[in-house]
Amino acid sequence: MGAKKEVSMPGVAEGKKLIGVPTDDDIPPMTRVNALFFGSMPKDDYQGWGASLIHQDLTLLSADTNPGRTTFRYVVQPSHCNRLGNLHGGCAATLFDVCTTSALAPIAKEGYWAYAGVTRTLNVTYIRPAPVGESVLIESEVVHAGKRLCTIKGVMRRESDGAILTTCEHGKVSIDPVVGGKL
Repeated sequence: MGAKKEVSMPGVAEGKKLIGVPTDDDIPPMTRVNALFFGSMPKDDYQGWGASLIHQDLTLLSADTNPGRTTFRYVVQPSHCNRLGNLHGGCAATLFDVCTTSALAPIAKEGYWAYAGVTRTLNVTYIRPAPVGESVLIESEVVHAGKRLCTIKGVMRRESDGAILTTCEHGKVSIDPVVGGKL
């Protein structure tokens, strides 16, 4: 299945192996996104930051190519709220980090975003609060993906009326091993 192989590389903690997104052309976008979450961060193994968001709280609704695009549903949990009862800004940033990264999976190829990269910048703009219990949609789209850098945009909308709650621009750096010895 394409890039679904374990690799050790600089920047990956000692004893950890990174599993890439499967990159075969016949693998549908939804399968690729699920492979990113559940293949490279299996529930039994991954207990890191955002694990409950990935494994319990986010529901993948759609994924597409041209450009890479994903949509997730998330219901604001009490444990993810600030003292005012609204989604905490740091949690919103984590949601965007995870969801926007997933938009790379549908366009991944061997040596091209198969390992989803690492965050270089994450700029989040908060427009309206998302109170506990609110169902939101998180839409992500790859704006540009070069060999080493990419930009992804994200929008969090209230599901009930489509009102924009939060937006982001996410810059990433590829960590994929070079294929064929050239950048």
